[in-house]
Amino acid sequence: MRITTLKIAASVLFVAAALAMAPTALANSITYKLSSNNLGISGSVGTVTVTDTGLNQVTVSIIMSPGYSVKLNGGDIAFNGTSGLKLTAVSDFAATAGLNTYGGLDFQHVKTSQNISMFGTFAFDLTNVQGQPKGVVSADTVSFVLTGTNLTASEFTGVAIHFCTASGSSCGPYTGFANGTPGTSPVPEPGTLGLLGTGLVSLGGLVRRRFLS
Repeated sequence: MRITTLKIAASVLFVAAALAMAPTALANSITYKLSSNNLGISGSVGTVTVTDTGLNQVTVSIIMSPGYSVKLNGGDIAFNGTSGLKLTAVSDFAATAGLNTYGGLDFQHVKTSQNISMFGTFAFDLTNVQGQPKGVVSADTVSFVLTGTNLTASEFTGVAIHFCTASGSSCGPYTGFANGTPGTSPVPEPGTLGLLGTGLVSLGGLVRRRFLS
């Protein structure tokens, strides 16, 4: 009876381990290096990363290089590869400028077709950020969540942003548009299930050795 019970336990453990160590879904994380712009600036002015963070949901993170910022009032953040999203698709919108963080921001408009300088027409353009304190017209980092039916990071094929030629909240002497194309491949989610599977395999091995000895 004892041996039968141990065999059943070992079988359950090995099945659970196999399931846990099966390939997990990939979390696409696509980064765009903003290395093209209409001001003739060489190098990258920042990066835009689009990451799968939930079912039908992606998080957009913009990090500007030192000396540059994202234009908020009157600014544009545009994407290609996805369409049909509305203002209600945006949530958890926040920005930072220096040591200050601004939450509860909103885009005032969304355009389903917008020409962005020399970079052509974009299918989804979020414009004119509002909700920040008076005098804050740009930010060093911006992040927000987009939610839509079957939305994934792999849909996004291009991005363009309106940027300023100074860090911080007061923009700078010039503004321009910067464009990026995807630069990285899908990245796996953290291997929590893989670690669980390893532990289950070890435990199963100990149980098996015990009833075989």
